Amino acid sequence: MRFIEIEDRHGRVHAVNIGTVADMHLDKHSEVVWIYLTNRMCIESQFTDIHHAVDYIQRAPSMSLS
Repeated sequence: MRFIEIEDRHGRVHAVNIGTVADMHLDKHSEVVWIYLTNRMCIESQFTDIHHAVDYIQRAPSMSLS
């Protein structure tokens, strides 16, 4: 289980277990990537394309839970 921080479009920071990322969708109208998790939560991210979102999730530093 690896947690990363994702800041949403409204400035809230979410601790996300990357194993729960289920889907991503680019809303072409608002040009925002929505990140969907397996618990049915979705995050309106600050990303404007899916490639950057995937790259960030793969390379983001893990959060320390200590």
